[in-house]
Amino acid sequence: MGKHGIASMIGAAMVLSASAADWPQFCGPARDNISTETGLADSWPESGPKVLWEMSVNDGYSSPAIRAGKVYFVDRSEEVSLLRCMDLEKGTELWNVGVEDPGTMSHKQFAGTRGTPAVTDNAAYFVTGWGSLVCVDLATKSVIWKHNLLSEFEMELNRWGLSQSPLLYGDLVIVAITSDRTGVAAYHCKDGSPAWKSESIGGYTFSSPVMYSLCGTDMIVAIGSEAGGRRRRNETPEETPAAPPKSGVFGLSPSDGSVLWHYSGWQCRNAVPFPTRLPDERLFITGGYDAGSAMIRIKKTETGYEAEELFKIDDVSPQIHQPVYLDGHLLVANNGNRKNDGLICVSMDGIVDWRSKDAENGPTFERGGFLLVDGKIVILDAKTGMLHLLRADVSGYKELASAPMVKENDMAWAPLALSDGKLLVRDWTTLKCVDLR
Repeated sequence: MGKHGIASMIGAAMVLSASAADWPQFCGPARDNISTETGLADSWPESGPKVLWEMSVNDGYSSPAIRAGKVYFVDRSEEVSLLRCMDLEKGTELWNVGVEDPGTMSHKQFAGTRGTPAVTDNAAYFVTGWGSLVCVDLATKSVIWKHNLLSEFEMELNRWGLSQSPLLYGDLVIVAITSDRTGVAAYHCKDGSPAWKSESIGGYTFSSPVMYSLCGTDMIVAIGSEAGGRRRRNETPEETPAAPPKSGVFGLSPSDGSVLWHYSGWQCRNAVPFPTRLPDERLFITGGYDAGSAMIRIKKTETGYEAEELFKIDDVSPQIHQPVYLDGHLLVANNGNRKNDGLICVSMDGIVDWRSKDAENGPTFERGGFLLVDGKIVILDAKTGMLHLLRADVSGYKELASAPMVKENDMAWAPLALSDGKLLVRDWTTLKCVDLR
């Protein structure tokens, strides 16, 4: 077979793989909100993309994972947390597994499900908003093992609950705990036995860990919120650490949880986005609550690794969603409690090239999720309930299509998920699947 024939076969395989791409974990296959799928429509009918199905779900922000044509979603019924499995094409529920999971989030307005499962061929791993880490066998549809993280690490349930989406690496499932004495913990996937736990990385975090190869080494990158020196259960003031633990951004070894490097030049009161990997060993760190952003570079030294600060940006401070890297720039949903710039484009030297709110009648998208696919941006406006299809570059953005998708003003802040051209989007009480092809 000639070179052209080989190239055609490779190209066909790549297209087939892309068209059937799974979304098996938080923020997609590479945990970056970027899909490799192609062939999606450049416009929609006036009525919007075709709705394939929709279903009622419990209050919350949990987002689905998709693998092999099945949707995996964490839901809740009274004090039982559920893993629900649905058919992606039809939306019919195939099975569900429940675990006793009592607890009450004190902030009633924002109480609800959180976290996205991580799904392999054989098992699904998820963390509930009420503190349980659970492994479910997909063949037997049963719980293999479960940990109550709050009890194990002597923590009280945060008023906004525990918001974690597990990270899978080798035979480990990894979650950020952020207690006073432990930052990140790893368990063996097969039986749930503890593998290691790291030192504290700061205050209570809503940021899930991520794995990056930096300086040729795999590292877990995790954020602890601004240190607060909290007291553990049944701990007297005399037993409380005299100084709050260090916080900020940490690079950890996946083999034993040891700290490889630490950057404390950026702090966030309630960290949510995890750092975004960029070329040249750089990480973009950002968060809401006026934390601003920072760019750092990880460097290998004679004694290990260190983080070099390149610059900071005060006015880029997204509260919830991950920035997405596009052609030497960052797309950031720069929205939060006190900032509503909409989608912005930031250069690698920290310059804001444009903001969607500056266009005439420009949308701000509130705190809706977004992803990059087939050279286009799919983004939800969580205030108006409109789904938008955009094309963007350094010079600006162009709206290709928009359509009503979810209820207005319904805190539709969950990340989006996409597989085989089918987009899954939710508001507070509804999960919906639409066809973007």
